[in-house]
Amino acid sequence: MDWHPEEIKAAVRAKGVTLAALGQRAGISRQTMSLALDRPHKNAEAVIADFLQTPAHQIWPSRYHSNGARKRPQPSTNYARARRFQSSECAA
Repeated sequence: MDWHPEEIKAAVRAKGVTLAALGQRAGISRQTMSLALDRPHKNAEAVIADFLQTPAHQIWPSRYHSNGARKRPQPSTNYARARRFQSSECAA
């Protein structure tokens, strides 16, 4: 089970930094850092995992295999729905 987003934020804050500041140091926007708590974002996940000195696959096991390799992200429902809609428009 993935760490809860509040657990991740608390772990970062416990080390004296905010998620926004951590992202700023790495050149990643505050919004992207926040979104990475709920949605896959390879770079932001790596920054958080490195800072916490915890492998990303332990923080987000749903996003990684146990060997640390990244799982292929699944398209969101809205994305899949949009692709079907575009395909049906092209066929008409």
